Amino acid sequence: MQLSELIAGIPGTAYKMRDIDIRSIEFDSRRVVPGALFIAIKGEKDDGHLFVEDAERRGAVAIIAQQKITTKLPQYVVDDTRALLGDLATRFYGAFDNLIKVGITGTNGKTTTAFLVHAILAQSGLNPGLIGTVYYAGRTRNKAQRTTPEILDILKLFRKFEQDNLSSVVMEVSSHALKLGRVEDIRLDVAVFTNLSQDHLDFHVTMNEYKNAKLHIFSLLKSGGCAVYNKDDGVSEDIERLPLRRRISFGISKDSEVRGKLIDDSLSGLRLEIIHGDRKYDVRTALIGAFNLYNILGAFATGMALDIPPEKTIKGLESLNSVRGRMERVEDNVFVDFAHTPSAIENILNSARKYTKGKLIIVFGCGGNRDVDKRPAMGAIAGRLADLAVITSDNPRDESPPKIIDDITRGINNGNFKVIVDRKDAIEYAISVKGDDDIVIIAGKGHEEYQIIKEKIIEFDDAEVVRKCFVNSC
Repeated sequence: MQLSELIAGIPGTAYKMRDIDIRSIEFDSRRVVPGALFIAIKGEKDDGHLFVEDAERRGAVAIIAQQKITTKLPQYVVDDTRALLGDLATRFYGAFDNLIKVGITGTNGKTTTAFLVHAILAQSGLNPGLIGTVYYAGRTRNKAQRTTPEILDILKLFRKFEQDNLSSVVMEVSSHALKLGRVEDIRLDVAVFTNLSQDHLDFHVTMNEYKNAKLHIFSLLKSGGCAVYNKDDGVSEDIERLPLRRRISFGISKDSEVRGKLIDDSLSGLRLEIIHGDRKYDVRTALIGAFNLYNILGAFATGMALDIPPEKTIKGLESLNSVRGRMERVEDNVFVDFAHTPSAIENILNSARKYTKGKLIIVFGCGGNRDVDKRPAMGAIAGRLADLAVITSDNPRDESPPKIIDDITRGINNGNFKVIVDRKDAIEYAISVKGDDDIVIIAGKGHEEYQIIKEKIIEFDDAEVVRKCFVNSC
């Protein structure tokens, strides 16, 4: 595409402008290849304007920036490069209108719901891709760098999906992505809301701001798109006030359009009854934990929104055996889970208590440089619901692990906890004191294969630590 065509109609000031063929677009100078347009974006930590020289050295042929840069390349200066990124990416790669798009947001349950919907789409022959916390997957899989990538990277994935003859995609949509406009230029066929509870207040500051960021997903629906939402969550009242043309509610309350009833809940999985209108469906799944009832109901309602026959939807639901790092049984009743919010910790401990004949042990910490207020709340819940809470480090980032741990333990009102700062030592300790009838849950990091300590990212996988511990009889 010619540069003049790409920027046509966009307000800005041109310097050294000449028409030139643009072969790709990048905002990260490290990804620049010959023929690329480099867009300099000011981020929370880094300023792309400082990397124009690097982009030029790697073969960039033009620059779009927010301020005039010293460069021999053609450059176009605009008011806000981040706000413009989606428009430029869509002009270059297209809008992918024929790709069925399902976006899922909420504090808890996004990943499991996304995997369930992916399984339903696969069962229905809709050849789905997946963009989310665990990985980005089409015909091949790549580790996720963040839950929801920047719009440029999303459209590159869409193009790859299209080239691989995929016809649908399921996306986890984070509140950060909604707030920062990463998905502003995407139009969804279905927008799913799972629930809302305290998280990310370091970024959103107030629960109301956090809620509004989540609700923004419904403004991304196509004109004929459908909103799917949790009727039992308090935010449902806000959703029902929105001018939505199509919507389907799910929950256990009688006024939910899609209702669910838990029939059996064990370590072998769940059996539930789903009710829609005058029809009842029996569903059996290997997923563990009563909290998964809502994830299953949300996925079922999404199948309805896409006019997928219930029989195929149920086959899809039942085909998913587990999700990496989500109530994942690693060894002998030792589970790894991504629970890192007060509500998630409460859900998983309440569910695990039903299966526990002996003691219920949890190992967890809290991330550094993140919402401080949830730390004592998580401590209070763990102290109340677990027989033993082993408080440890998570991803401390720039904060002192002992300080984070102190914030957590301030919420515990009894003595049923032990502090072990080193996460590996904490996991090994919990397993060493585990009795035959005990259950151990290692929470907070789930699928993650790293730990962030100051500026270092070191290899660390909770599940792998557990496996080695059992081999070495720790």
